[in-house]
Amino acid sequence: MKKLLRGMGIGLFLAGATFTVLDYMGEPLSQGTAKNEQKEIAELKRQLTDANKEIASLKASSLSPGEISPQDEETAEQTSSANKEDTEKSTTVSGTIYIYEGVSLYDIGKQAEDAGIIPNGRELELFLSKPEYSRSIQKGQFELNSDMSMEEMARTLTGKTVE
Repeated sequence: MKKLLRGMGIGLFLAGATFTVLDYMGEPLSQGTAKNEQKEIAELKRQLTDANKEIASLKASSLSPGEISPQDEETAEQTSSANKEDTEKSTTVSGTIYIYEGVSLYDIGKQAEDAGIIPNGRELELFLSKPEYSRSIQKGQFELNSDMSMEEMARTLTGKTVE
C-alpha cells in the first residue's frame, strides 16, 4: 500500500512539474487548436470587413438627392442622444422614507439611496448627524424627492418648516 501511494505521489509531482515547465516556456498544451482559432478569427475579421464595405456601398447607392447623408444622420443621432440625457437628468425621483423608533441615521440614508432619491446615502446620514437635526428626527413616513437639497430633506424629516 505504501508503494502504491508513493508511486502516485511521485507521478502527481512529475505531472505538476511538467505543467509548470510548459507554463514557463509559454507553449500551449495543444498548439493545433490555437492555430485553428487564429485562422477562424482572421476569417471572421475578413468577413466583417467585407460586410461593412458592402453596407457602405449600398447606403451610398440608395441615397437620392433629397435624402440625408450618413454624416447628417450621425449628427442627428448625437443631438437626440444629448437630448435624451438632458431629459433623464431632469426627471425627479420621489420616495417614501419610513422612520420608526430605534432607526439609525445610516438606515435613513440607506432608504433614501435605495429609493433612488440620492446617489449616496452616506451624505444624508452625515448631514442628519448635525446636532440641530439628529436630536429632532420625527417618527413616521415622509415623502422626499431628488430635487430637494440635503437641508430640505433634513427639515422634512425633523418636522421643521421648510423655508
